[in-house]
Amino acid sequence: MFRKRFDLRSTFSRSHFAGGVALLGGLVYSLQNILYVFGQTSELDEGAYLYQGYLFAKGVYHPFQANGPWMYNAPLSYLIWGYLQEWFGPGLRTGRYFTILFGALMLVAVWAAARRLAGKWWAALAVWVLALNPAAIKLYSLAISQILIACMLAVCLALVLGEKRPLWQVVSGSVLAGVILLTRHNLAPVLPYYLVYVFWQHGKRAGVWALASGLLTVVLGYLIYWPGILQIWAPWLPAKLTPFLNAFRPPPEGSALLYPTIFRDQLLSLTSGLRLQFAPLAGSIAALLLWPPRSGWKQPSGYRASVILAVLFFSLLVLHLWASLFNNFCVYCVSPYIAFFGLAAVLLAVTVFSQGVKKASLLRQSIVLVFILLLLVAVGYASFETTGVWLINLRIPRLKTLLLAGGPPQSYAVWDVLESTFHLGYQAARRAAPAIAGFLIALALFLVTWIIWRVYVRRAGYGWMPFTLAVVLGLGTLLSPTPVMGGEPQPYDCQANNLQAYERVGRYLAEAVPPGSKVYWDGGSSIAPLIYVPRIEILPGQIYNFWSFSPDADTTRVLMFGLWNQAAADQWKDGADFILIAADRYDAKWDQYFHSTPGYVELDPSPRTNPCSAGSAVRIFRKKP
Repeated sequence: MFRKRFDLRSTFSRSHFAGGVALLGGLVYSLQNILYVFGQTSELDEGAYLYQGYLFAKGVYHPFQANGPWMYNAPLSYLIWGYLQEWFGPGLRTGRYFTILFGALMLVAVWAAARRLAGKWWAALAVWVLALNPAAIKLYSLAISQILIACMLAVCLALVLGEKRPLWQVVSGSVLAGVILLTRHNLAPVLPYYLVYVFWQHGKRAGVWALASGLLTVVLGYLIYWPGILQIWAPWLPAKLTPFLNAFRPPPEGSALLYPTIFRDQLLSLTSGLRLQFAPLAGSIAALLLWPPRSGWKQPSGYRASVILAVLFFSLLVLHLWASLFNNFCVYCVSPYIAFFGLAAVLLAVTVFSQGVKKASLLRQSIVLVFILLLLVAVGYASFETTGVWLINLRIPRLKTLLLAGGPPQSYAVWDVLESTFHLGYQAARRAAPAIAGFLIALALFLVTWIIWRVYVRRAGYGWMPFTLAVVLGLGTLLSPTPVMGGEPQPYDCQANNLQAYERVGRYLAEAVPPGSKVYWDGGSSIAPLIYVPRIEILPGQIYNFWSFSPDADTTRVLMFGLWNQAAADQWKDGADFILIAADRYDAKWDQYFHSTPGYVELDPSPRTNPCSAGSAVRIFRKKP
């Protein structure tokens, strides 16, 4: 008996091998997800979704009721987390455990859609692209709306993309697209694009069914919360064109108090979004640059899916860039916004690249060249907080000492060169050096890839620029877990069991604050500790802390929309049975208040909500009987 010779090509062509690679990517993703579930402190949105949603599920308040909590988003973004806690127990643990389930379902859906559109190996690549993006996984590990939308969008696309989809799947996807709108109104374009695609790909009969089911879902949802649900739309629609919405326009809130956004903030936010969401953004732009002619598509269904994915992703990208960068509203939210719909870009990229782009015209190659240069310069600029100090202190040898043998070694710091040549100060040099480094790295990559292309790749018929672009995309994706590309710790990272920390603080507060107490809350960035304290009364607007604070002096109107102002805060504070203050928020104003209001006694502070921060303990002040 002779053993068969090992055939590498045959091995890679086996479906189960590609499935195993995809499964391994899913395990890598899930392992990171679990680590981040336990290793991140709660942030503002997570605490608001969980606490406010739980109040809704318990019937304490109802969405859009007057003088209830501020409805910043559509109702399901709160109710989903609320009812999960009602069924499985309140707290961070319930919400975060379900992010693991939602993340796994998202991966399966992306894999299924990519496999149908591009093939089994491209599907495995799509899974690995998601698994190698720690910036997105950290967001998906929090009980916020990003993971809800990403999961629903992935399932929606998996149900409809491709040929010969069963009618029940098309209808189910349409219902889910309607549910997306009832969860986040900023994803409103999903349903219209879904319906256009169904009519285009699956025909009139399927389109009519999808139209009816999708619209029925939205109409029923809006009827339940009508007319209060108009509050989420009124701030974004021009007042001159929609005067009938004036009654639903809330007073100005926290974003109105922010300083005007400057160009440097906008540039850093945009480039940081590119750096942290490298694969979706760079991959989708590359897909447009290498878009095959209509005759070059293997299947018409692939062309149609790519068109709708491109329109969906880039329209949502433009919409969210407009809201983030040009409306003085959460200017540094570009990366979190892309997390909602970035998987559409991943599906777009693998579908286009699977068509086998080999050659490109001189014009297209020139555009790709400029794109790569700008891409690496932007990524370099966005990484200045991680690499800037190291780069400007890097010493480079003087040219004369390199040419003169036996001379004493002499060198300059990069900062000295930038200061003497371009008159840049320390902070400007710290920002400029990484961008310059990105430009130099691009030039070096061009040289290296040209040599490799000349020796090995050219004979296969591939052009130099498409090959170079593939190398850049591959390296950028592989390096995404590194500090340079976005794997560095975020402000709410903490290598500890944060779920136990919050539960410990919650139990402590529940023992200190009896049910029925009126509580004034100044507990920092997240209200999550109060989830564990049953049946207390708080000022609803303070759930969102600064972001729901209004400078409007009309207290009645402010409270009606779930906001709060200083007058409302003072009134609530004076009548509170307990005042809870995060240690790092206790300042001279609070000290002055308690000196002028001696009716409170301070209890022992709670344990830390964030084991990595001494200022995260909650100070407890009880009103004397």
